Amino acid sequence: METKPLIDALASNASYHYESLAYLAAYDAVLNCDYALLAYKETERSGEWRVRIKSSQTAGAVFEPAMMRNKARETAAQGKSWFQWGYSFDPSPGDPRNIQFRVHVKDGQPNEIEMFVQLRQCGGVAAAPQSVRFLWPEANCGRHSPNWGFHLN
Repeated sequence: METKPLIDALASNASYHYESLAYLAAYDAVLNCDYALLAYKETERSGEWRVRIKSSQTAGAVFEPAMMRNKARETAAQGKSWFQWGYSFDPSPGDPRNIQFRVHVKDGQPNEIEMFVQLRQCGGVAAAPQSVRFLWPEANCGRHSPNWGFHLN
């Protein structure tokens, strides 16, 4: 039985086209709360586009192509393979929750976005981490399949 997503993609209209890219749902037992993250590409009528992450319980993120190319180049120059962007919830000694939006870099260019979530089991201990990765839309040139770029971990 397929369950209904906790958050839905926006409906395209005369000004914007929306394309779902990835979805991730996780459960925090301490709060008895479901978290859902939805990544989508938003394209304006003019052709300008960006990737957005919408979250059911937290702030999300906006990934503008020019900013991502600039940050990817900087990240590669530092010898790193990814950078964090937008909202994050970093673990602390008393709270192991970890929510991150990561941009993975290849050859100095954005290549994939990862939505990473680690919430809590009963008793406050860390639950198993969950993540989903999808190709950065510019890295997907020429690939056409219904679920392109999805890598579930």
